[in-house]
Amino acid sequence: MRPQRAPVRHVRFAFDRFVLDLDARAVERTGDDAEPLQLTTAEFDLLACFVQRPRRVLTRDQILDWTRGRSVEPFDRTIDMLISRLRKKLDAASPGSNLITTVRNGGYLFTVSVKQVS
Repeated sequence: MRPQRAPVRHVRFAFDRFVLDLDARAVERTGDDAEPLQLTTAEFDLLACFVQRPRRVLTRDQILDWTRGRSVEPFDRTIDMLISRLRKKLDAASPGSNLITTVRNGGYLFTVSVKQVS
């Protein structure tokens, strides 16, 4: 008799109308119109960074360090462009959700509650 393997448990987070699965590197819109959200690797890493730190202002330096392992250059707009693209995709999947806001002279804030789900 073969030993039974334990089922793989994924680290998943629910927020707004989405579920993010860190282990599968996937985001899915939930509900009657459930479908996967197509994100680039950088967009997924950025969203995972926010989901793991909800309702906390994150500076551009922190975001770059946590997602790319590097510091921001004085005129580096990488994070700003990435956030803009991620906002568009999230808003298209959940109109009016406004999940990421800009905090003047502070950084960016993931505005919704997040809970870990099994």
